[in-house]
Amino acid sequence: MGAWGASLFSNDTSCDVRDDYVRHLKHGLSAEEACQKILARYGDLLANTEIACLVYLALADTAWRYGRLDQALKDKALSLLQSGGDVDVWERDAPDDVASRRKALQALEARLHTPQPPEKPIQVSLPKPKKIRTSAPVGTVFSLDLPQGGSALLVLVGLAELENSVDPVFSVLGQRFASPSEMPAQITESDTTLVLSKTSYQPYQHVAILPKDERKNILSGLVQTGIPVAAAMPYQRDRTVWLTLGRIAKEINAHMATEPARA
Repeated sequence: MGAWGASLFSNDTSCDVRDDYVRHLKHGLSAEEACQKILARYGDLLANTEIACLVYLALADTAWRYGRLDQALKDKALSLLQSGGDVDVWERDAPDDVASRRKALQALEARLHTPQPPEKPIQVSLPKPKKIRTSAPVGTVFSLDLPQGGSALLVLVGLAELENSVDPVFSVLGQRFASPSEMPAQITESDTTLVLSKTSYQPYQHVAILPKDERKNILSGLVQTGIPVAAAMPYQRDRTVWLTLGRIAKEINAHMATEPARA
């Protein structure tokens, strides 16, 4: 989750939940079906109170605003709020913003105790086919040239289904290589990966490519290597940040600036 403030929708996860809920309604799903599809996407992650708060609170607020909040979802959101929500996370990670976060949660709790507005009409339209960004399978390894020399290896760890596309998601190995000949013969569990774009709220473990021009292949700046991966690498959709390929290279380079290229 990337966060840029303490309000309810000042983070990637809550925005995704809101946008997905509305999109599902526009694609003809009922409110219950939209909720279940979103909850299924997060699955076991909802056992984490921090993730549960982001998902359920955003879902309850959006459903309320669209006049479709059912009692079960309302009860779940209020239960989380009455237990303190995710304030303890903010006390740990961003103490200066605790008061603002608490105020945002209190405002939501008060709103959920009021009658929701009438059901907002939704114009239903069939979804357009999603753009498949790559046909490469999970486990494919790519190299990326870095601004200050050498290259990094990006491992395709998952595919993120967005509104209009299915995007490849990568983990970045924590080593810089002077030349292709110095890259490993195989990637194993002992190979460490980078944590990118650290914020005061939560780090990003994966990166995806934000397209600058939809007419172009977003992988055009990567080179497929053929290096095998010994075992599946972990992937969490909500730990992904979207950056342009140039920004990704700069982020990686910044992390490795003090390390010599592996030779």
